[in-house]
Order: sequence, then structure tokens, then C-alpha cells
Amino acid sequence: MAVISVSDALLAFLNKKRVYFSPFGNDKVAGRFRLGENLHFINEVKIEPYCCYINGSFLFSMGSFSFSRSVFHPATRVGRYCSIGARVSVLGVNHPINRFTTSNITYDKHTITNAQYFEDHSEVENFQVNNNEPANNKNVSIGHDVWIGEDVSISRGITVGDGAILAAKAMVTKDVPPYAIVGGNPARVIRYRFSETQIEQLVDLQWWNYDLKDVINDKADVSIEDFIDFVKFKRQNNELPVYCPDVVSAKHLLEFSK
Repeated sequence: MAVISVSDALLAFLNKKRVYFSPFGNDKVAGRFRLGENLHFINEVKIEPYCCYINGSFLFSMGSFSFSRSVFHPATRVGRYCSIGARVSVLGVNHPINRFTTSNITYDKHTITNAQYFEDHSEVENFQVNNNEPANNKNVSIGHDVWIGEDVSISRGITVGDGAILAAKAMVTKDVPPYAIVGGNPARVIRYRFSETQIEQLVDLQWWNYDLKDVINDKADVSIEDFIDFVKFKRQNNELPVYCPDVVSAKHLLEFSK
């Protein structure tokens, strides 16, 4: 995990790269961050232009035209055209359920209550065993064109498919299929945004891999049928160059740690 201090120079650089930290741009440390606050990211981070981190100081990979009002672990991946509401959270580690107790006393060496106990009782200092529950080392992956409502909880290791919608307050414990609308606790599929045939076409087209200006030919409320037909026509005629934006990487960010 890399860490750098937030500065007005860094924010100006990121704004120039079309990466923002408020809906209005022209970001400054004062107001958005606390004095001396740091940004956290991993070496593999890839941040595309025209995205916005409205809250928090973790820089996870995020695609163009996406914004998040919630904070995710830096290893999280968010695709393009995503809208993420406030207070979305990824659940904590899974406790081992097949031991005599689910308590973290069996594996967590750092919590003060546990550390102090084993310091006070050195005769059992080797009692603990690592928590190797499979999902604990997995990250959440959020596809393209995903809308996540407020107060959604997501289990570790979940993949949210392209085009999906997660209703507010949903408890998501299973992977979400493309273009599904899910809600409830636990979340279930309420319905799909489009017909099965249209979803298959959208998944095949992957229109988010092309520049927005190349896949629009009308107003934003064009029918899904006309949109699919237009993109298919342009792709068949090799008129859709792949969108390859200039991304911000860890290398760019670490320049500001010198």
C-alpha cells in the first residue's frame, strides 16, 4: 500500500487529468480533506479521466464517467459509467464458523484485548491459528454502467455485473448478473432492465469500450433498440475505435511523494 500526502499541487495535477474529488472540480485541500491527510493506493491502481471520488482518501481503480460517494478498499475495481451512492460498504472478514468459537481470539493477534490477554498468559501464546476463510482475500469487482444506491452492503469477493442496479439498503451476498435489478436482505433479483435478447446484445457490444462521442447519434433518451442498432452498425463498419484514455497510475502519484 502506497501513501502520499494530499497537496494542492497534487489535486491540481489530478484535476488536469480530469480526476476530481468533488462534483464541482477546482479541488483544494481545504474543505475536501483534513490538513495532513494522506491518499492511499496500490501499485496496480488505474484511474481514468472524467471520474470523481466524492468521499474518502482511498484511490481505487475507477473508470471514466464514474463517481463514488462511498469509500472502498484500494484493491477494488470500479468500471466506467458507474454511479455509487453514499454509505456503501463491503462487509468485514468472515469469521471461522467451524471452530469452537467464532471469536477473533482464535486468530487476531493485533486487537488490544487479544494481544493483552496473550501477553498476560504467555503459556498459550501459540494458541492462535490464521483465519483462512476463502472470501477474506477476495476483493469486490464492480462492472460498467452500475448504479448502487445508498446504504448497500456487499459481501467480500462479490462481482457486480455490467449494467446492474443495487437498490438502496440491499444486502448483496451473491454475484449480481448483468443488467439485473436487485434489492432486499438478502438481495434477490427483482427484474432485469431489458429483455433477455437486448441484454445479450449489450453484453456482446460492450459499448463502454468505445468513446462516448462515437456511440451516440441522438438524445440521451434514445430507445434501447435504436441504441443497440446504431452501435452494432458502427462496429460492423469498423467505425468504433477502442477508447484508450490516458490513465493516472501509481507512478504518476508517487511523483508527488518526492
